Amino acid sequence: MTTNTNPTYPLTRRSVLKSAVAAGAVSAFGITAPGFVGRAAADEHALINTCNDLDVVLALDYSGSIRSAGTWGDIRSGVESFLDVLPADVQIGLVRFGDSPVAYEYAANDLLRLATASNVTALKGAVPTATPPGENATHMPGALTFADAILDAEGRGGNELVLLVTDGGPNYQNGFVGDGDDDPVASGFQGPQDDETFAYGAFEFTGGTNGGENGVAGEAGELTETTATADAIKNGGTRIIAVGVGGDVAGFDTYLQDEIASSPDDFVAVEDPADLGSQLQALITEVCDDECLPCESNDLLAKYEFACVETDPETGDCLAYDFVVETGDDSLVSYEPGSFESKDGEAFEPVSATFDTEYCSLWAVVKAGRGLEIQELVAEGGEVTATYLDPHAISFVAFYCNEGAAQAAADAFPSNGGGRGR
Repeated sequence: MTTNTNPTYPLTRRSVLKSAVAAGAVSAFGITAPGFVGRAAADEHALINTCNDLDVVLALDYSGSIRSAGTWGDIRSGVESFLDVLPADVQIGLVRFGDSPVAYEYAANDLLRLATASNVTALKGAVPTATPPGENATHMPGALTFADAILDAEGRGGNELVLLVTDGGPNYQNGFVGDGDDDPVASGFQGPQDDETFAYGAFEFTGGTNGGENGVAGEAGELTETTATADAIKNGGTRIIAVGVGGDVAGFDTYLQDEIASSPDDFVAVEDPADLGSQLQALITEVCDDECLPCESNDLLAKYEFACVETDPETGDCLAYDFVVETGDDSLVSYEPGSFESKDGEAFEPVSATFDTEYCSLWAVVKAGRGLEIQELVAEGGEVTATYLDPHAISFVAFYCNEGAAQAAADAFPSNGGGRGR
């Protein structure tokens, strides 16, 4: 049987900085393992080795309220600290937003690049040194839309993130953004000010105000339109993390957490703007920890036997059975006691067993009765589940990174059932 489900990625912290397993371990099938090869050393400006090809667009609030609060210096410094720790396999883009969203171009129609030292330097230069103009509004839905369009056009189709950094709620004028004009709408008033041409089109917004530099932040139409914009992005598979800077973020903490961020855990409150840098560094570390890892070893990772784990001290009879690691490294594939399902009416006849792993997918050799089965297991929520449909219960599960290694191990095992892959 082949088990194959769509991968998802956990929102809990998972360390991806584990050391390599010890070399020279002997596998359950008599094969000597040369040891798992660790990942390459970190880029010269990164604290994290890898983020598994994550694509990020930073949507940075550059509104007049930030000028009034006097926090732009801290915000700019925090953004620079964030950029300094990005792994080089992350693609990073930038959209700043005030009256209108403005996307940074490394070159013409080139808005998303790997976080190499030179590209990070260029992006830092795109973060204004001057404080925001006092009249600047907060075109949040435009910024989210621009960020999503960049990811759609230039992302790698894998893990995508919009990182929104703001000090409040949406506040903007109706009209088109991205066409480079302050277009009058049907009623005759001018559209958002300071609009610049956007490489991936123009977008109209109708939930804001009908004139003047600023309306009242968070009016019903603005909130509704911004929520709808965020929902469309999240429903398309892109994660949104909202970072609120300063106090209660002008009363919009709950809105950003419940309506904009992908989950309540994806809202980060930074009460003191001076802490933004350390908070963003911790955030990208956790985001990268959340991602699954490609499994690249040709060796046995771990073999789990279903064995006695509790005996009667007087009679020596076994009172309880569970899966225990016999060979390999339980940090690569781990097991929580009791994570198996047994046959109906039987306490210790497992037909499935669930294991924790940081790998995106694994191949398992599953033995039940006299037979072996090779299964491809795709991680869901950081877990894989080995199953067996034969009437016999599972007696062991051995994990490998690829089908060839699993098949070779199964072929070498002395079983009348042989190793049959499906």
